[in-house]
Amino acid sequence: MFEPKQWNVPEVVRATVEKSDGNLNPLQGDGSNFPCHGVAPEAPVATYLPGTSQSLKLKGSAVHGGGSGQMVITYDTNPTKNTVFRVMTSYMGDHPIKAAGNLGPTDRDPQGLKSELELWKLNPLSFTVPKGLPKGKAVVAWTWFNHIGNREMYMQCATVIIGGDETSMNAFEALPGMFKANIGGGCIVSDQITAIDFKHPGPEVFGKGITPVPCGEPSITGSGVAEMVVPGAGNYGQKVESSAGAAVTPTKTSSSSPPPPTGDNAGDDGVLTTYVTVTPSPTPSKEVNIQTPIPSAPTTLVASAIPYNPPTRPSAPTTLVASTIPYNPPTRPSAPTTLVASTIPYNPPTRPNVKTPDACTTEGEITCGENRTWYMCGSGRKQFMGSLAAGTSCTAGKIFKRGIRGYYF
Repeated sequence: MFEPKQWNVPEVVRATVEKSDGNLNPLQGDGSNFPCHGVAPEAPVATYLPGTSQSLKLKGSAVHGGGSGQMVITYDTNPTKNTVFRVMTSYMGDHPIKAAGNLGPTDRDPQGLKSELELWKLNPLSFTVPKGLPKGKAVVAWTWFNHIGNREMYMQCATVIIGGDETSMNAFEALPGMFKANIGGGCIVSDQITAIDFKHPGPEVFGKGITPVPCGEPSITGSGVAEMVVPGAGNYGQKVESSAGAAVTPTKTSSSSPPPPTGDNAGDDGVLTTYVTVTPSPTPSKEVNIQTPIPSAPTTLVASAIPYNPPTRPSAPTTLVASTIPYNPPTRPSAPTTLVASTIPYNPPTRPNVKTPDACTTEGEITCGENRTWYMCGSGRKQFMGSLAAGTSCTAGKIFKRGIRGYYF
Protein backbone atom coordinates (compact mmCIF):
# COMPACT_ATOMS: atom_id res chain seq x y z
CA MET A 1 0.00 0.00 0.00
CA PHE A 2 1.70 3.11 -1.27
CA GLU A 3 -0.89 5.63 -0.01
CA PRO A 4 -1.51 5.85 2.84
CA LYS A 5 2.02 4.59 3.40
CA GLN A 6 1.91 1.24 5.12
CA TRP A 7 4.00 0.11 8.08
CA ASN A 8 7.14 -1.60 6.91
CA VAL A 9 7.10 -5.38 7.09
CA PRO A 10 10.68 -6.76 7.18
CA GLU A 11 11.44 -9.42 4.62
CA VAL A 12 11.54 -12.88 6.18
CA VAL A 13 12.38 -15.76 3.83
CA ARG A 14 11.42 -19.21 5.03
CA ALA A 15 11.13 -22.65 3.47
CA THR A 16 7.93 -21.76 1.61
CA VAL A 17 6.34 -18.60 0.30
CA GLU A 18 3.37 -19.22 2.57
CA LYS A 19 5.63 -19.10 5.64
CA SER A 20 7.65 -16.08 4.47
CA ASP A 21 6.76 -12.47 5.17
CA GLY A 22 7.28 -8.99 3.75
CA ASN A 23 5.50 -5.91 2.45
CA LEU A 24 3.87 -7.82 -0.43
CA ASN A 25 3.09 -11.02 1.44
CA PRO A 26 -0.28 -12.14 2.77
CA LEU A 27 -0.88 -12.85 6.42
CA GLN A 28 0.12 -16.27 7.73
CA GLY A 29 -2.51 -18.93 7.18
CA ASP A 30 -2.73 -19.66 10.89
CA GLY A 31 -3.32 -16.01 11.76
CA SER A 32 -0.16 -15.83 13.85
CA ASN A 33 0.78 -12.39 12.51
CA PHE A 34 -2.73 -10.93 12.44
CA PRO A 35 -3.25 -8.01 12.47
CA CYS A 36 -0.86 -5.89 10.41
CA HIS A 37 1.79 -8.65 10.16
CA GLY A 38 2.50 -8.13 13.84
CA VAL A 39 4.92 -5.26 13.16
CA ALA A 40 5.40 -2.19 15.32
CA PRO A 41 3.18 0.84 14.59
CA GLU A 42 4.76 3.80 12.84
CA ALA A 43 4.15 7.55 13.01
CA PRO A 44 1.09 9.12 11.33
CA VAL A 45 1.48 9.61 7.58
CA ALA A 46 -1.66 11.63 6.81
CA THR A 47 -4.49 13.68 8.32
CA TYR A 48 -8.05 12.90 7.26
CA LEU A 49 -11.15 14.97 7.90
CA PRO A 50 -14.42 13.06 8.39
CA GLY A 51 -16.57 13.10 5.29
CA THR A 52 -13.69 13.51 2.85
CA SER A 53 -12.65 11.19 0.02
CA GLN A 54 -9.08 9.87 0.13
CA SER A 55 -6.91 8.07 -2.40
CA LEU A 56 -5.96 4.42 -2.05
CA LYS A 57 -2.83 3.78 -4.06
CA LEU A 58 -1.54 0.25 -4.51
CA LYS A 59 1.50 -1.18 -6.26
CA GLY A 60 2.15 -4.55 -7.83
CA SER A 61 1.29 -6.72 -10.83
CA ALA A 62 0.27 -9.86 -8.89
CA VAL A 63 -3.43 -9.02 -8.81
CA HIS A 64 -4.53 -12.68 -8.96
CA GLY A 65 -7.50 -12.08 -11.19
CA GLY A 66 -8.90 -9.35 -8.98
CA GLY A 67 -10.89 -10.10 -5.85
CA SER A 68 -12.60 -8.23 -3.04
CA GLY A 69 -11.35 -6.03 -0.21
CA GLN A 70 -12.11 -3.44 2.43
CA MET A 71 -10.74 -0.25 3.97
CA VAL A 72 -11.08 -0.46 7.75
CA ILE A 73 -10.24 1.69 10.76
CA THR A 74 -9.56 1.34 14.48
CA TYR A 75 -8.61 3.75 17.24
CA ASP A 76 -6.41 1.12 18.86
CA THR A 77 -3.06 2.53 17.79
CA ASN A 78 -1.18 -0.65 18.69
CA PRO A 79 -3.65 -3.26 17.44
CA THR A 80 -3.76 -6.82 18.72
CA LYS A 81 -5.76 -9.92 17.85
CA ASN A 82 -8.60 -8.57 20.00
CA THR A 83 -8.70 -5.17 18.32
CA VAL A 84 -11.98 -4.26 16.60
CA PHE A 85 -11.48 -2.90 13.08
CA ARG A 86 -14.59 -1.32 11.50
CA VAL A 87 -15.40 -0.97 7.82
CA MET A 88 -15.33 2.35 5.97
CA THR A 89 -15.42 1.04 2.38
CA SER A 90 -15.90 -2.33 0.67
CA TYR A 91 -14.73 -3.30 -2.83
CA MET A 92 -16.74 -6.25 -4.13
CA GLY A 93 -15.21 -7.79 -7.24
CA ASP A 94 -12.52 -6.71 -9.76
CA HIS A 95 -10.38 -5.38 -6.95
CA PRO A 96 -7.86 -3.84 -7.11
CA ILE A 97 -8.32 -4.20 -10.87
CA LYS A 98 -10.18 -6.42 -13.30
CA ALA A 99 -7.88 -9.05 -14.72
CA ALA A 100 -7.78 -12.69 -15.85
CA GLY A 101 -4.74 -13.43 -13.72
CA ASN A 102 -1.62 -11.44 -12.90
CA LEU A 103 -0.59 -8.46 -14.98
CA GLY A 104 2.44 -8.78 -17.21
CA PRO A 105 4.10 -7.65 -20.45
CA THR A 106 1.01 -8.61 -22.44
CA ASP A 107 -1.42 -7.09 -19.98
CA ARG A 108 -0.82 -3.54 -18.74
CA ASP A 109 2.73 -4.10 -17.52
CA PRO A 110 4.72 -3.85 -20.74
CA GLN A 111 7.86 -2.77 -18.94
CA GLY A 112 7.72 -5.65 -16.48
CA LEU A 113 7.62 -3.41 -13.43
CA LYS A 114 5.98 -6.15 -11.35
CA SER A 115 5.95 -5.01 -7.70
CA GLU A 116 6.60 -1.41 -8.74
CA LEU A 117 3.64 -1.23 -11.11
CA GLU A 118 1.48 1.72 -10.03
CA LEU A 119 -2.02 0.31 -10.14
CA TRP A 120 -3.75 3.61 -9.35
CA LYS A 121 -2.72 4.88 -12.78
CA LEU A 122 -4.60 1.97 -14.35
CA ASN A 123 -7.58 1.98 -12.00
CA PRO A 124 -7.88 4.84 -9.45
CA LEU A 125 -9.22 3.75 -6.07
CA SER A 126 -10.61 5.85 -3.25
CA PHE A 127 -12.34 5.55 0.10
CA THR A 128 -14.43 7.96 2.15
CA VAL A 129 -13.71 8.73 5.78
CA PRO A 130 -17.14 8.39 7.43
CA LYS A 131 -18.76 11.51 8.83
CA GLY A 132 -18.87 11.89 12.59
CA LEU A 133 -15.68 9.96 13.37
CA PRO A 134 -13.95 11.27 16.51
CA LYS A 135 -10.71 13.15 16.27
CA GLY A 136 -7.44 11.51 17.24
CA LYS A 137 -4.81 9.05 16.14
CA ALA A 138 -6.13 5.99 14.33
CA VAL A 139 -4.96 3.01 12.28
CA VAL A 140 -6.43 2.37 8.84
CA ALA A 141 -5.89 -0.87 6.95
CA TRP A 142 -6.49 -2.27 3.49
CA THR A 143 -7.57 -5.90 3.37
CA TRP A 144 -7.77 -8.04 0.24
CA PHE A 145 -9.09 -11.49 -0.66
CA ASN A 146 -7.74 -12.60 -4.03
CA HIS A 147 -9.83 -14.25 -6.72
CA ILE A 148 -7.29 -16.77 -8.03
CA GLY A 149 -4.53 -18.60 -6.18
CA ASN A 150 -3.95 -19.77 -2.64
CA ARG A 151 -6.58 -18.92 -0.04
CA GLU A 152 -5.07 -15.90 1.67
CA MET A 153 -5.82 -12.62 3.39
CA TYR A 154 -3.71 -9.55 2.72
CA MET A 155 -3.58 -6.72 5.24
CA GLN A 156 -1.53 -3.52 5.12
CA CYS A 157 -1.79 -0.96 7.95
CA ALA A 158 -0.98 2.74 8.31
CA THR A 159 -1.23 5.31 11.09
CA VAL A 160 -3.23 8.48 10.40
CA ILE A 161 -4.76 11.42 12.25
CA ILE A 162 -8.52 11.97 12.11
CA GLY A 163 -9.15 15.70 12.29
CA GLY A 164 -12.17 17.74 13.32
CA ASP A 165 -13.73 18.43 16.70
CA GLU A 166 -15.86 15.35 17.28
CA THR A 167 -15.18 13.40 20.47
CA SER A 168 -18.08 10.93 20.52
CA MET A 169 -17.34 7.35 19.45
CA ASN A 170 -20.92 6.80 18.28
CA ALA A 171 -20.19 7.12 14.55
CA PHE A 172 -17.24 4.73 14.81
CA GLU A 173 -19.16 2.18 16.83
CA ALA A 174 -22.02 2.30 14.32
CA LEU A 175 -19.75 0.94 11.59
CA PRO A 176 -19.79 -2.82 10.93
CA GLY A 177 -16.88 -5.04 11.87
CA MET A 178 -14.17 -6.15 9.46
CA PHE A 179 -14.52 -9.37 7.45
CA LYS A 180 -11.85 -11.99 8.17
CA ALA A 181 -11.06 -15.34 6.58
CA ASN A 182 -8.19 -17.63 5.56
CA ILE A 183 -6.21 -16.97 8.76
CA GLY A 184 -7.36 -19.89 10.87
CA GLY A 185 -10.58 -20.36 12.74
CA GLY A 186 -12.20 -22.40 9.99
CA CYS A 187 -13.45 -19.60 7.72
CA ILE A 188 -12.18 -20.03 4.15
CA VAL A 189 -13.07 -18.05 1.05
CA SER A 190 -13.49 -20.57 -1.74
CA ASP A 191 -11.33 -20.33 -4.83
CA GLN A 192 -12.82 -18.75 -7.93
CA ILE A 193 -15.20 -16.45 -6.05
CA THR A 194 -15.36 -13.52 -8.43
CA ALA A 195 -16.86 -11.04 -5.98
CA ILE A 196 -17.49 -11.58 -2.28
CA ASP A 197 -20.91 -10.36 -1.33
CA PHE A 198 -20.03 -8.80 2.01
CA LYS A 199 -23.13 -9.07 4.13
CA HIS A 200 -22.31 -5.85 5.97
CA PRO A 201 -20.09 -3.79 3.66
CA GLY A 202 -20.10 -0.48 5.53
CA PRO A 203 -21.17 3.00 4.46
CA GLU A 204 -19.46 2.96 1.02
CA VAL A 205 -19.44 0.17 -1.54
CA PHE A 206 -17.77 -0.22 -4.92
CA GLY A 207 -18.96 -3.01 -7.17
CA LYS A 208 -21.63 -5.63 -6.65
CA GLY A 209 -21.19 -8.72 -4.57
CA ILE A 210 -22.00 -12.05 -6.18
CA THR A 211 -21.16 -14.80 -3.69
CA PRO A 212 -21.77 -14.50 0.04
CA VAL A 213 -19.43 -16.29 2.41
CA PRO A 214 -21.26 -17.88 5.36
CA CYS A 215 -18.56 -17.12 7.93
CA GLY A 216 -16.07 -14.47 8.99
CA GLU A 217 -18.95 -12.38 10.23
CA PRO A 218 -18.25 -10.34 13.35
CA SER A 219 -20.93 -8.78 15.50
CA ILE A 220 -22.04 -5.30 14.50
CA THR A 221 -22.94 -2.23 16.48
CA GLY A 222 -25.25 0.43 15.12
CA SER A 223 -26.98 0.80 11.76
CA GLY A 224 -23.78 1.44 9.84
CA VAL A 225 -24.49 2.67 6.35
CA ALA A 226 -25.35 6.17 5.25
CA GLU A 227 -24.41 6.12 1.59
CA MET A 228 -23.64 3.60 -1.13
CA VAL A 229 -21.73 3.66 -4.39
CA VAL A 230 -23.38 2.37 -7.53
CA PRO A 231 -21.01 1.58 -10.39
CA GLY A 232 -21.63 3.62 -13.46
CA ALA A 233 -18.49 5.18 -14.86
CA GLY A 234 -15.46 2.95 -15.31
CA ASN A 235 -14.89 0.14 -12.86
CA TYR A 236 -16.68 2.05 -10.09
CA GLY A 237 -19.38 4.58 -10.56
CA GLN A 238 -21.11 7.48 -8.94
CA LYS A 239 -22.08 7.72 -5.30
CA VAL A 240 -25.80 7.58 -4.45
CA GLU A 241 -27.10 8.89 -1.17
CA SER A 242 -29.31 6.47 0.71
CA SER A 243 -30.68 6.05 4.19
CA ALA A 244 -31.41 2.40 3.62
CA GLY A 245 -27.89 1.31 4.43
CA ALA A 246 -26.98 -2.17 3.37
CA ALA A 247 -30.41 -2.74 1.88
CA VAL A 248 -29.13 -0.92 -1.23
CA THR A 249 -27.61 -3.36 -3.71
CA PRO A 250 -25.33 -1.49 -6.11
CA THR A 251 -25.59 -2.42 -9.78
CA LYS A 252 -22.37 -3.42 -11.52
CA THR A 253 -21.94 -2.10 -15.05
CA SER A 254 -19.44 -2.98 -17.70
CA SER A 255 -15.87 -2.12 -16.90
CA SER A 256 -13.95 0.53 -18.76
CA SER A 257 -10.71 -1.37 -18.26
CA PRO A 258 -9.32 -3.04 -21.37
CA PRO A 259 -10.34 -6.68 -21.75
CA PRO A 260 -7.82 -8.92 -19.98
CA PRO A 261 -6.00 -11.69 -21.73
CA THR A 262 -6.79 -15.28 -20.99
CA GLY A 263 -4.59 -17.40 -18.82
CA ASP A 264 -3.62 -17.50 -15.18
CA ASN A 265 -0.30 -16.32 -13.90
CA ALA A 266 -1.53 -16.12 -10.33
CA GLY A 267 0.97 -17.03 -7.71
CA ASP A 268 0.57 -18.34 -4.19
CA ASP A 269 -2.25 -16.33 -2.81
CA GLY A 270 -4.95 -17.16 -0.28
CA VAL A 271 -7.84 -15.15 1.05
CA LEU A 272 -9.31 -14.49 4.46
CA THR A 273 -12.74 -13.02 4.77
CA THR A 274 -14.66 -10.92 7.28
CA TYR A 275 -18.32 -9.95 7.00
CA VAL A 276 -19.78 -6.74 8.27
CA THR A 277 -23.47 -6.31 9.03
CA VAL A 278 -25.35 -3.08 8.36
CA THR A 279 -28.91 -2.75 9.64
CA PRO A 280 -31.11 -0.83 7.19
CA SER A 281 -32.88 2.24 8.50
CA PRO A 282 -36.67 2.15 8.23
CA THR A 283 -37.21 4.76 5.51
CA PRO A 284 -35.16 4.94 2.32
CA SER A 285 -34.47 8.27 0.66
CA LYS A 286 -36.11 9.40 -2.50
CA GLU A 287 -32.99 8.84 -4.62
CA VAL A 288 -33.11 5.06 -4.23
CA ASN A 289 -36.24 2.97 -4.68
CA ILE A 290 -36.09 0.40 -1.92
CA GLN A 291 -38.88 -1.68 -0.50
CA THR A 292 -38.21 -2.99 2.95
CA PRO A 293 -40.74 -5.59 4.10
CA ILE A 294 -41.94 -5.43 7.66
CA PRO A 295 -40.91 -8.66 9.35
CA SER A 296 -43.71 -10.70 10.82
CA ALA A 297 -43.71 -11.63 14.48
CA PRO A 298 -41.66 -14.78 15.12
CA THR A 299 -43.59 -17.96 15.82
CA THR A 300 -40.86 -19.32 18.05
CA LEU A 301 -39.06 -17.79 20.95
CA VAL A 302 -35.56 -16.62 20.17
CA ALA A 303 -32.94 -16.13 22.85
CA SER A 304 -31.78 -12.55 22.88
CA ALA A 305 -28.06 -11.73 22.92
CA ILE A 306 -28.88 -8.46 24.62
CA PRO A 307 -28.66 -8.73 28.40
CA TYR A 308 -31.89 -7.95 30.28
CA ASN A 309 -31.67 -5.67 33.24
CA PRO A 310 -34.96 -5.77 35.20
CA PRO A 311 -36.26 -2.48 36.54
CA THR A 312 -35.24 -1.68 40.04
CA ARG A 313 -37.29 -0.08 42.75
CA PRO A 314 -36.18 3.52 43.27
CA SER A 315 -34.15 3.98 46.39
CA ALA A 316 -35.43 5.97 49.31
CA PRO A 317 -34.61 9.67 49.23
CA THR A 318 -31.44 10.64 50.99
CA THR A 319 -32.95 13.83 52.40
CA LEU A 320 -35.86 14.24 54.78
CA VAL A 321 -38.91 16.04 53.47
CA ALA A 322 -41.11 17.91 55.92
CA SER A 323 -44.75 16.86 55.72
CA THR A 324 -47.44 19.52 55.59
CA ILE A 325 -50.01 17.20 57.20
CA PRO A 326 -49.82 17.27 61.01
CA TYR A 327 -49.55 13.91 62.66
CA ASN A 328 -51.38 13.39 65.91
CA PRO A 329 -50.53 10.00 67.33
CA PRO A 330 -53.22 8.32 69.45
CA THR A 331 -52.79 8.83 73.18
CA ARG A 332 -53.64 6.50 76.00
CA PRO A 333 -56.15 8.09 78.38
CA SER A 334 -54.39 9.21 81.52
CA ALA A 335 -55.34 7.96 84.96
CA PRO A 336 -57.67 10.24 86.91
CA THR A 337 -55.86 12.68 89.12
CA THR A 338 -58.59 12.61 91.83
CA LEU A 339 -60.03 9.72 93.83
CA VAL A 340 -63.67 8.97 93.26
CA ALA A 341 -65.64 7.51 96.09
CA SER A 342 -67.47 4.37 95.17
CA THR A 343 -71.16 4.21 95.87
CA ILE A 344 -71.09 0.41 96.10
CA PRO A 345 -70.54 -0.78 99.69
CA TYR A 346 -67.77 -3.30 100.21
CA ASN A 347 -68.60 -6.26 102.40
CA PRO A 348 -65.64 -8.53 103.03
CA PRO A 349 -66.45 -12.22 103.05
CA THR A 350 -67.02 -13.88 106.42
CA ARG A 351 -66.89 -17.48 107.51
CA PRO A 352 -70.40 -18.85 107.69
CA ASN A 353 -71.86 -19.50 111.13
CA VAL A 354 -68.69 -18.22 112.78
CA LYS A 355 -68.69 -15.20 115.01
CA THR A 356 -66.07 -12.52 114.49
CA PRO A 357 -63.35 -13.10 117.11
CA ASP A 358 -63.20 -10.68 120.02
CA ALA A 359 -60.21 -9.08 121.68
CA CYS A 360 -58.51 -11.02 124.49
CA THR A 361 -55.77 -10.34 126.96
CA THR A 362 -54.45 -13.72 128.06
CA GLU A 363 -52.35 -15.51 125.45
CA GLY A 364 -53.38 -19.17 125.09
CA GLU A 365 -56.74 -18.66 126.74
CA ILE A 366 -59.40 -20.97 125.26
CA THR A 367 -62.84 -19.77 124.47
CA CYS A 368 -65.62 -22.17 123.55
CA GLY A 369 -67.57 -21.28 120.44
CA GLU A 370 -70.88 -22.30 118.98
CA ASN A 371 -71.48 -25.48 117.02
CA ARG A 372 -68.58 -27.33 118.61
CA THR A 373 -65.93 -24.71 117.64
CA TRP A 374 -63.26 -23.21 119.78
CA TYR A 375 -60.91 -20.16 119.93
CA MET A 376 -57.49 -19.50 121.40
CA CYS A 377 -56.19 -16.09 122.37
CA GLY A 378 -53.24 -15.01 120.22
CA SER A 379 -51.80 -11.61 119.38
CA GLY A 380 -54.45 -9.96 121.48
CA ARG A 381 -57.38 -11.51 119.62
CA LYS A 382 -59.38 -14.70 119.83
CA GLN A 383 -58.09 -16.86 116.94
CA PHE A 384 -60.51 -19.31 115.43
CA MET A 385 -59.14 -22.81 115.79
CA GLY A 386 -61.84 -24.75 114.02
CA SER A 387 -64.18 -27.55 115.16
CA LEU A 388 -63.52 -29.68 118.19
CA ALA A 389 -62.01 -33.08 117.67
CA ALA A 390 -64.27 -36.07 117.74
CA GLY A 391 -64.81 -37.34 121.26
CA THR A 392 -64.08 -33.98 122.83
CA SER A 393 -66.15 -31.15 124.19
CA CYS A 394 -65.54 -27.55 125.29
CA THR A 395 -66.90 -26.27 128.52
CA ALA A 396 -66.03 -23.01 130.37
CA GLY A 397 -62.84 -22.41 128.45
CA LYS A 398 -61.62 -26.01 128.78
CA ILE A 399 -61.62 -28.95 126.37
CA PHE A 400 -62.54 -32.33 127.80
CA LYS A 401 -62.02 -35.80 126.35
CA ARG A 402 -64.69 -38.31 126.92
CA GLY A 403 -63.53 -41.36 128.90
CA ILE A 404 -65.18 -44.56 130.19
CA ARG A 405 -66.52 -42.72 133.11
CA GLY A 406 -67.11 -39.33 131.45
CA TYR A 407 -64.99 -36.43 130.09
CA TYR A 408 -61.47 -35.59 131.22
CA PHE A 409 -58.52 -33.70 130.01
